[in-house]
Amino acid sequence: MVISNTFKVNINTMKKAIYNKAVLKVLFIAIVIITSNIAAAQVFMELKPGMSPKEPMVQVYGADGLETKVPYEKVKGTAFWNDNWLLATLTGETGKETWVFKTKLNLATGEVYFLDNENQELVADKGVIKKISFHIKGDTAITDAVFIYNYQTSQLNNKTVNSYLQQLNGGKYQLLKLCNRRVSTADSMFGTLKRYYFADEVKYFIAHNQKTEPVKRLNKESILVYFPVSSGYNEWLAQNKIDFRKEDQIVSFLNYYNSKSE
Repeated sequence: MVISNTFKVNINTMKKAIYNKAVLKVLFIAIVIITSNIAAAQVFMELKPGMSPKEPMVQVYGADGLETKVPYEKVKGTAFWNDNWLLATLTGETGKETWVFKTKLNLATGEVYFLDNENQELVADKGVIKKISFHIKGDTAITDAVFIYNYQTSQLNNKTVNSYLQQLNGGKYQLLKLCNRRVSTADSMFGTLKRYYFADEVKYFIAHNQKTEPVKRLNKESILVYFPVSSGYNEWLAQNKIDFRKEDQIVSFLNYYNSKSE
């Protein structure tokens, strides 16, 4: 059988078309995968809008299990760690995902508010942000305050602390601060009116050797129980009049102890 040159050309053309179609299919699949990965990496950018600044409400827990909501404007004090929009580096689950936005941390709800590139107020889904590094002076090279979500799966009363703990110092031994800002009520005008105000419930933790343990109270016995028995720091404690009743004293001791154990 004799096959004409024209037929051979048509066959070659068909082969090229099939080959090109297969290549295009592979490229399409690759583009879909890459696009999906990019979308997954940018999921933070598509979070739901934040609470309306016109009618923000806060939950109030009353007697006998009663619950109500009141506007923030009727509560004395502030729900935020800092009322100002501060530049912050926000870190995601893997530690490789980071974003830099002007940020507020709501201590009453545990929510992270931020302003996007269009200055729109947004709120992150709970637990998405694992670390907040505030740069109060606006310089990302300087970190003034650090908050970590559920640091080393910390626990309090055998329950996981699903909140942000402030990391008050670095090093082998760290002091962590948990501030739960709650709304309290009081009667005024002979009981005819309710007053609402924010009140803090503060707990401290000592983090060391991959463990995070709650501090019973701020005193010498409760803090030094986490350290090896040693007289090496007693003279320093006496000279600096450290009684461990204030967090800044504990931080000073931890920084001193960490510097000696390096």
